[in-house]
Amino acid sequence: MSEYQFIAFRAVDRPLTQRELVYARQQSSRAEITRWHFENEYHFGDFRGSADGLLRHGYDVHLHYANFGVRKIAVRLPAGLPFPASVWSDYVRENGLTQKKDLKGKGGILTLDPFHEPGDLEDIWSPGEYLDDVVEIRNHLVAGDPRVLYLLWLCAANDQSASPDRNEPPVPGGLAECLDSCGALLEFFGLDPLILVAASEDAPALPAQEDLEQRVEAYVEAFSDRESKRLLRRLLVEDAAVVKAEMLAALRESEPRTDWPTVALGRSFAELLERTEVLCAEHDVQEQRQGEAAAQREAAKQERKRQDRMKLMVKAPQKWLREAEKLVAARGTRNYKAAAEILSDLREAVGGEEGAEITRMHAAHLAKKHPTLNHLKSSLRKYGLLE
Repeated sequence: MSEYQFIAFRAVDRPLTQRELVYARQQSSRAEITRWHFENEYHFGDFRGSADGLLRHGYDVHLHYANFGVRKIAVRLPAGLPFPASVWSDYVRENGLTQKKDLKGKGGILTLDPFHEPGDLEDIWSPGEYLDDVVEIRNHLVAGDPRVLYLLWLCAANDQSASPDRNEPPVPGGLAECLDSCGALLEFFGLDPLILVAASEDAPALPAQEDLEQRVEAYVEAFSDRESKRLLRRLLVEDAAVVKAEMLAALRESEPRTDWPTVALGRSFAELLERTEVLCAEHDVQEQRQGEAAAQREAAKQERKRQDRMKLMVKAPQKWLREAEKLVAARGTRNYKAAAEILSDLREAVGGEEGAEITRMHAAHLAKKHPTLNHLKSSLRKYGLLE
């Protein structure tokens, strides 16, 4: 298989400035670059620009995929991780999950880059589709949601060079509830999303979430005119994304501290994988049963339609013989099958020797009229209408 790489960056908080755009174009001469995104595919060669540099010059998220084992994402956090070090250090502890602080300010870059040997994971044919999921991960991080830290730990723990016996960090409450919004990223890193369900067993419930707009409303109401003007000047003059991140951080710090509930269950990553396999098997059985039930309902529905049609056939058999003739004249394997089904149902509807006789004669008529239509004759024989 030929080598393939996909590199992408996206701006989320704001478009790139002209200076940042110039910097981005210095990183690659072949990439598609705009103020909102940077993308390139490689079938030969590598991306030789600076991923961290691009994240520090306007872009907010990064994704790198290669079909020889590379699965990497990185997010720019203008105000850093919105958790005390005593919290995030429990999760950002694997070799594949690292935080790199800026030399100045509170900002930094969180990178997830576990090791995989070529061929360890199934190939992904449209890696760009996962970029929205990286944006969603960043949104949860900026909002101070520790469930995403646990999800990132899971992806980092699926590192082929690390021991599967290492224990999990504290499990945040409501972990399974973020499956819909963030679960797709687990697939990107070779994990079944049901591992979140496995990990959430015996975990606390999702804590009550106050509406962000209401929290912001109460927060800004306390601003003086002087403070409002100062913040407005900063938004117009400085990096608006950084100012926004700092304001959200200040909002969180101004509120009474309510720790997100967590529980230390002490399970190993290997145990989580084993439990996920059990859940997958149960899920497959459930899907099979649901599929069988749906098939039975559909079969019953089609049988009711067939019975209703046969009632009409009894009243006007010649009409249905003509309908079969029209279908054959229209040609096509599907039409031949439909014509044979009509004759078969007509035989049953009329019943007895009369039903068998008129349908057998019409089938012979069709075969004689269209001697080269082997698929037609095959369909008629299948329903016992032609010898």
